[in-house]
Amino acid sequence: MALFVDGPACTIDDLVDQDAGLLSVAGTNGINVSSKLRLAQEEIETDLKLWLIKPRPTMVMLWGPVLRVEQIVVTSPLRRWETMPALTLVYRDAYFSQLVDRYQAKWQEYSTLASAARESFIASGLGLVSDPIHRAMPPVLSSVPGPQEGGTFYASVSWVNAAGQEGAASAASSITIPDGQLMAVAAINSTGNAVGFWVYAGTALSSMFRQNDVALPVGATYTYIPGQVTQGSLPGRGQKPEFVRPLARTLLRG
Repeated sequence: MALFVDGPACTIDDLVDQDAGLLSVAGTNGINVSSKLRLAQEEIETDLKLWLIKPRPTMVMLWGPVLRVEQIVVTSPLRRWETMPALTLVYRDAYFSQLVDRYQAKWQEYSTLASAARESFIASGLGLVSDPIHRAMPPVLSSVPGPQEGGTFYASVSWVNAAGQEGAASAASSITIPDGQLMAVAAINSTGNAVGFWVYAGTALSSMFRQNDVALPVGATYTYIPGQVTQGSLPGRGQKPEFVRPLARTLLRG
């Protein structure tokens, strides 16, 4: 599972899964759906930070004096909580753009669902990790001489911490190279606690399999040989929660 700070937990496709007419409404009313995803995440981040202001005594003893928003893992309840406010924001803007009753009904419906999603998240608790490893940036691809046919290739990378935990895999990069060349994969902008990285590569986005059996050291470059690995692990979604913090339903806002 990705970290909360890695970016919006849900995508535009997730919103469309919930509301098939979303993109049509957004296009008609000039609404930037990506910005609504970002705003929904920012609103939720405010609540999450308030929950972390006063750590529980047991958490202080086990994990240190301060819990940080960077330690929060996106669980299914948190992802749904992000989804519903984003939909609410889209239909709120659509209503105020044209004052159409059906947009107001959708706005109110998703506002109610957002409140229910928040309650479900509170009931499930806050999933956290002790050593968060951030999502990697897309790798830099280049070519090196090699006795292989060329083509278009794809690669993704993910960082690994000292405990062997894997962060969420990066978005894929692609490169087209001629015959007699091989793809070289370089992970960039390592996080401070990264000790190595995994490489996922293939000839299609749906078949990028993990290439290395041992995490490569930070700063290394991996040379991909097509056909050498044809099955295995696909790009990972990130760390799983190591512990769960119970949450109170009342937030005091100043």
